[in-house]
Amino acid sequence: MITLHRVYYTQADQDPIDMHPSSRETPPSLPLTVSAFLHLDGTRVVGRVIGLGGTGIVIERGQLVDGVPMSTGRLTPEPGNYDERPDLIRSIQDEKAIYRRLGDHPGIVRCFDLSSDDPSLQMDLMKNGDLRHYLAEKRPKKSTQLSWLASMAHTMSYIHGCRIIIADIRLDNLLLTEDLCVKFSDFGESAMMPLDWDLNGSDDVGFSIMTDIGQFGAVMFEIVTGQRCKFDLAQGWREPGDMYTWPRRDSLPSTINVWLGHIIEECWTRGITSAKDLAAELDREKVSELE
Repeated sequence: MITLHRVYYTQADQDPIDMHPSSRETPPSLPLTVSAFLHLDGTRVVGRVIGLGGTGIVIERGQLVDGVPMSTGRLTPEPGNYDERPDLIRSIQDEKAIYRRLGDHPGIVRCFDLSSDDPSLQMDLMKNGDLRHYLAEKRPKKSTQLSWLASMAHTMSYIHGCRIIIADIRLDNLLLTEDLCVKFSDFGESAMMPLDWDLNGSDDVGFSIMTDIGQFGAVMFEIVTGQRCKFDLAQGWREPGDMYTWPRRDSLPSTINVWLGHIIEECWTRGITSAKDLAAELDREKVSELE
């Protein structure tokens, strides 16, 4: 299992890490010593740090916190500075609520501590890591890629059926089991919509079912080509905090002569309007590959 904690980076002469969501794209380097991190209760993080996200770190469970408060650094803000702790705690409680609504699903990393008020998430440890790192070292055959994509599309359809907008679909958040099945993880940016929502429109910042499909197209492109691709919903921003908007087509790579390029193109040009339809298209491709 792994435990995901919202904690602070604390060194005596440094400020806490800026936990702005953009840090999820280019996270700062992990510290060289475990004593650089504190839990929200002020105790030192001594477990092995295996990841760093926008609002916290990922540690491998099995090594207990030693319970000794740090003598350097600070957990509480200085007078006059904004206290981020309530926001961070609320963020992980919101994510827990999303996991509760989703329940157990074979395409989603299992979460164990959903009834706890502790500001952490405990999940299965995916020993093969995320797809980005895996694909940097290995190029699976086309049949494996297509199987992954179809499975992911079906999982996305399930998530949308639970009235959840994922909002942050990328290779880093897609994890591999020991037998190389893909599972969605990290719903920290996701939106839990009303249960009677008709799947049309967007949340209050611009994320929607359609933007999820657009991001899925970028993931497809990266898997089948091995090239980086970003479906940049913030490219139209004039200042931070503007609504997310659909990126220009010319900001995305060409899909000409790209395997599955016609499906990727439909994801980027709103030709596919539901994850269910996307899954059906990929299922048809699986059948045609066998013929």
